[in-house]
Amino acid sequence: MRDPVEITLRGVAHSGALERYVGEQARALDRQCDQIQACHVSVEALHRPKQQGAQFAVRLNITLPGTEVVVNREHGEDVYIALRDAFEAASLQLKDHVRRQGKVERRPHGGTPKTGG
Repeated sequence: MRDPVEITLRGVAHSGALERYVGEQARALDRQCDQIQACHVSVEALHRPKQQGAQFAVRLNITLPGTEVVVNREHGEDVYIALRDAFEAASLQLKDHVRRQGKVERRPHGGTPKTGG
């Protein structure tokens, strides 16, 4: 990833643990796809009564050459579950993108990139 992960929190208290979790998840995506140029993570606390649905919304914007992967996920009670679900969905989209591109799928730690296809 060329740029560091950008994290925006709206109505969610700043937390070192939350930032570390987002950073870990973003690094996992970067290991999966070396084409990622930037990753913006937006976490928002929704002000809705519990019976009306989700309390947390997560949006990922992942920039790749010539395209962007955008994922939106919501969860009723746990921001970490909303983040996990968003990063899992992004991972699937990136795998599909890499497969379609027929390019490098992942980089083994300390090794030469492995080609897919």
